[in-house]
Amino acid sequence: MKYRCAHCGKVNDKAAGHVNRARVAGLNLYCNRKCSGFGRRDGKTKAQRVEEKRLYDIEYRAKNLEIIKAKKKAWFKRTYDRKAAAEYRKQRMHLHVEYCRRPEYKAWKREYDRKYRAKEFGAFAEAYMLTLDLNREIKERTSRHEVKYQNGATNKAQRRKRQAETEERGRNSRRSGPGHPAAHGW
Repeated sequence: MKYRCAHCGKVNDKAAGHVNRARVAGLNLYCNRKCSGFGRRDGKTKAQRVEEKRLYDIEYRAKNLEIIKAKKKAWFKRTYDRKAAAEYRKQRMHLHVEYCRRPEYKAWKREYDRKYRAKEFGAFAEAYMLTLDLNREIKERTSRHEVKYQNGATNKAQRRKRQAETEERGRNSRRSGPGHPAAHGW
């Protein structure tokens, strides 16, 4: 039976059964594999096809999220090997340690830990963090010696000596007026 190629337009001959089956199914008939390949192309660039696939994947994942998660979980359980995973982690440990030493990671981790610990205080988390900041600022402004002195953690002999010096200064200032040399320790 004669038919016209859907791509190049040449008239060809094929068995009547093939032609009739294609017409009933609404399929195109081609003269050879080359025309068949060209005829099935949609004229889209690779970038267009990649973008369409990306959008389709997003839609598919949104619709079938539970199924995808269940399949991934089952695959992980089926293929997970504890010993191999431990060996892999051990091989990469030096990279993790280097990453943890980076200043930007330390800053991020400090802030993360602060917020994580503050969660314990619920509605007062912000007040807790402000109190920590205030205490840090106070500690930065005072020296170790001043803090020990305020807490009374100095040596008894030192305290007695300082107390005697302040008492002596007080006696000297009372004994002689403001213009007397003893008042100034001369």
